[in-house]
Amino acid sequence: MVQDFQSIVGREAREQIQQLAGRLPDVLLACVGGGSNAMGLFTAFLDDKDVAIIGVEPAGNGPNPGEHAATLTYGTPGVLHGMKTYLLQDDKGEPLPVHSIASGLDYPGVGPSHSFLKDIKRVKYVSATDAETLAAFRELSEVEGIIPALESAHAVAHVIKLAPTLAADKIVIVNLSGRGDKDIDYVAELMGL
Repeated sequence: MVQDFQSIVGREAREQIQQLAGRLPDVLLACVGGGSNAMGLFTAFLDDKDVAIIGVEPAGNGPNPGEHAATLTYGTPGVLHGMKTYLLQDDKGEPLPVHSIASGLDYPGVGPSHSFLKDIKRVKYVSATDAETLAAFRELSEVEGIIPALESAHAVAHVIKLAPTLAADKIVIVNLSGRGDKDIDYVAELMGL
């Protein structure tokens, strides 16, 4: 349902980039926890095979169980909340503890649309650590004056790594699915400010 509500983001991004650049983007990036905001952007471009789509999960503090919430990176198929999806689970199928610097990504499962897109290899899923995310939050805030939500800062962290590998004429859209006002006090505490 939220994916459908958020689909306006994808439709508007598609329309606006064609008005501004005269073509579709080369790459889309969005953070993925449960994944509805990312799917809102991705859905408008799924049939465009020349548009690379990347979902960025929370790698937290490392690959060990309980240190991350990178469901598509480390999870296995299972059932959570009545849906079959990728899941961070123990050998009995019980959800494992998860961690992310961003509370909105702190979830042991993912929407089934993302599981399907991973399986058919239409979307590439990567992850960003808490440290990379915090650095990206700070960089975007200082350089552009845009304070991203910590959730969205995961996608910013990955585009900071990706952009230098792309040709200068490539177009990248990063979904900033929330504002960082809610995170300012927490970030300031983490940075010792």
